[in-house]
Amino acid sequence: MNFSIRSKALWLIPCFALAGSAFVVRDADANKGGQSFGAKLSEAQQQKLFEARKEWELSSADNRIAIINASQNCIDAAQTPEAFRNCKQKGRQSHRALKEQRRKKINATLKSMGLEPMQSHLKHGHRKGRANNQRIGPKLRSNQV
Repeated sequence: MNFSIRSKALWLIPCFALAGSAFVVRDADANKGGQSFGAKLSEAQQQKLFEARKEWELSSADNRIAIINASQNCIDAAQTPEAFRNCKQKGRQSHRALKEQRRKKINATLKSMGLEPMQSHLKHGHRKGRANNQRIGPKLRSNQV
């Protein structure tokens, strides 16, 4: 089946509308099941949580800078696509580990206030950006254009 560019563009409109509606439903579902801290917390609890977050951001700044520098050095030294991918993967792993440390610190604060801890999204198998790998990978065949 050979579609013109115009007909392909017309198909994009309902696709984007459908994708947009999925995001709206997902946001509404997320608000139902999760904690909305602003509405449930007292001023004192909000202040305590703010202080914990602020302390974490300030104390982890050197770690974040070190991760970025190590990633940059690794990428500069990479000579092959595999080495480049490994550098990117190590950088992502380091960022995830730092994010998990932050979650544990915030959860300790929440627990001390008698609130439910934040859930780790890493356990659910979220894999952002995996679809982008196919865009860069194999060359397009003439019939795929």
